Amino acid sequence: MKLSDITLIIVSYYRGNRLRKCIETIKDMPNIIIWDNNTTGEELDIIKQIEKDYPHIKFIYSKENLGCVGAWNKGIVLSETDWVLLSTDDMKFDSDWFDILNQILDEKPQLEQIHLNSFNAIAIHKKTIVRMGWWDEGYRYYPSMEDDDWYLRTVEELGYSPYGTWAEHIPFPNDYIDAIKPYVDIKKDLFDKEDNFTYYCNSLYSKYKIIGKSTITGQEDDAGSRNNEGGSIDRGNNMTGIEYHFNKWSQVPPQYLGQPGILLGKDGRVWKRMLDEVDYYPEIRKEYAKKYFNIDL
Repeated sequence: MKLSDITLIIVSYYRGNRLRKCIETIKDMPNIIIWDNNTTGEELDIIKQIEKDYPHIKFIYSKENLGCVGAWNKGIVLSETDWVLLSTDDMKFDSDWFDILNQILDEKPQLEQIHLNSFNAIAIHKKTIVRMGWWDEGYRYYPSMEDDDWYLRTVEELGYSPYGTWAEHIPFPNDYIDAIKPYVDIKKDLFDKEDNFTYYCNSLYSKYKIIGKSTITGQEDDAGSRNNEGGSIDRGNNMTGIEYHFNKWSQVPPQYLGQPGILLGKDGRVWKRMLDEVDYYPEIRKEYAKKYFNIDL
């Protein structure tokens, strides 16, 4: 892959100084879209100055806050390359990120999603939009669980959970861990399966480094998810992404694992689907289906 074959899509919201630091680590990319989610005031002035300093970057100023995934979807639609790199304004890219990406693809050319840093930097081929659909824009308001949703949908498509384990911050009882342990113990084999179209550098079994490791929660460059104590400024009485998630997915006991439609999430919780996906941009998805698979949706 050449650098011109991928478009970076950065979502920004009230963090102009963070955005500048992010861009400084990736400014040589020829295709960059900055989607601003209706920043106003002095922070907007900072972003406008960044736009002047980097005239080759495409800045889009939304009239409303679409949330991270809504902005990613819009950026994917606007991009002209087969690959997109999804990120936010608090990411810092290592200088060798593109070399790492190409090394992974050289080893595993079947991949369509490469999580260079979990959900902070995701390279996605548009084939995966045909396969899985768009990011769910119901996860609009912080705090959210769009990463859990995307992972569950990946598991749904694969038929297995290659990275699922139990999270230390969730107080799982011992009998719960015992129930999911057989599915976790084989994750090395699942990680290496030839039909696994997704790759996490954060996995214990990845031989490639995590890009921008200092930005992971709790590390030195962690910006935190919130812009203020209220989360998204314009959330109002709208449903948070967490509330939306528990409407879309129902948590079930781990003893149901192995039954149809029962999915092991990335943190050890077990789910079944309650709501179908929304095809937000059906005509665009039809274009992708024709282009990449020569099929009609």
